[in-house]
This record gives sequence, structure tokens and C-alpha cells, in this order.
Amino acid sequence: MSSVFGQTEDSNDSSNGAQMMEELVRLTMVPLADTPINFDGSFAYELTQSDQTTVGELRWGNSGKTIMWTDEFDKKGLYTLQLDPSKPLATLTMMNEEGHFLTSEMMTRANLWSENGTPPPFTKELKIDSRAEADTLLGYTCMKYRGKSGKEKVAIWIATESVNLSKENAYSLRTAWGHWLNSRVTSKVLRGLILPDGLPLKVEWGESQEDGRLPNVMTILTLNASAAYTLNAPQIWMHVPGRDINEVARELRDEKGAKDTKD
Repeated sequence: MSSVFGQTEDSNDSSNGAQMMEELVRLTMVPLADTPINFDGSFAYELTQSDQTTVGELRWGNSGKTIMWTDEFDKKGLYTLQLDPSKPLATLTMMNEEGHFLTSEMMTRANLWSENGTPPPFTKELKIDSRAEADTLLGYTCMKYRGKSGKEKVAIWIATESVNLSKENAYSLRTAWGHWLNSRVTSKVLRGLILPDGLPLKVEWGESQEDGRLPNVMTILTLNASAAYTLNAPQIWMHVPGRDINEVARELRDEKGAKDTKD
């Protein structure tokens, strides 16, 4: 009987220790944001990279400046989030309601930001491909535009006819598209593109393969510019690079010192 009680005590000690460790780790984390984040619209897309095809989703809000996306629905809720173009990206695991903030240094090393810590400006113009025939995507007639950066090429299909979107929704979608393209870590040709007038519905990019095709393709499958969604940001806890228990202890000490001084 004593051995049973001994095992239970050890088990409780282990459980208490794990709980204490979890509480210590949580002290080093911060909420994603102080208030919920609202998104206005979304689209689902098919993405092909290196001959592997997945289906993803992009949501946008704040006139297209706030975006969250996943390239694969089946990756257990792994999303990338841009709170604002001037802030580093964040990665989220929706299943665990946790994530990681990137730092300005990480954004710069990934070539997503310039050396002075700012996003690249939108300065790259695209030219219409006069040799390409018009295509039809989502029921809209699209024209093909092309661009190049070094060995990489990009082609974007733009719906030129009137689309069933308000001026505000169309602007938000185009803005979200531009920021999504700007955030593709492995490609420089997509950054800083000035999208032609109209609705972008498809993009191809990368170095040409032997058959002339570009290896990466994203095509919008469904589009809903009025798909309201709220992310419960205060309940999503984020790891901050460089913030450890020692940093938390210093913050608590400084807060206590400031309070004692005020009293």
C-alpha cells in the first residue's frame, strides 16, 4: 500500500512541476494583440510549388494591410500573419493557440525588409503580354502581364472587365494580394510589384524550367470579399525572440521599483 501512495505522490510532484514550468514559460510570452483582429474577406487558392499542389487560404482586413494565410489547410492550422506592413510577420499554430513573432533582424535576413528595417517599396511595373491570348478565370476575362528580376520571371493574370466587387472591396483585395506576394520568402521577383488595374486572379513565378514553364503557380479558386472573421488575438500567446525568464524578472523588478518610487 505504501508503494501506491509513494507513486501517487511522485505523480503529483511531477504534475506540479510541469504546471510550474508551463506557468514560467507563459510568463515569457505575450498576447498576439490586446484586442481581437477582424478580417473582412477571404479567398481560397491552389498553390503548386516544385510539382506539389496544395490548397490554401488568405484572409484580409484593415483595407488589405492585415492579412493571414496558410499554404496548406491540412497542416493543423499553421498560419502566417501580417498585423501591419511596418511590423514583422508572425507564425501561428491555431490548434495550440500559440505562435512566434519574427524580429526585424529576421525579416532583414530573409530579404523581406531592406537593411534599414523597412518593407521594400512597390516600384516594379509589369508589362502586358501582347502575345498571350485572353484567359478566363472565375468567369472573368483576364489578360496576362509579365515581369522579370534577374533569372526569375513573374506572370500575373488580371481580370480587366467589371467585377462584382465594390470599389472598397476591390482596393482591399488588391492591397492584400500585394502584401501576400511581398511576403514570399524564397522569391525576390514578387516583391514590390505594382499590380495593374483590375482584379488579380493568378500568378506564376520562378526561374523558367526546361519546357519554359514557371515552377510556382497560385490560382484563386473561390473569392468572398464579405467573409467576416474574428481572430481572438488576446487568447493567442506568442513567443518573443530573446524574451526569457531573466528578462521577465527584470521587467517585474523595474515595475516594482517604479511602483515603490511612486508610493
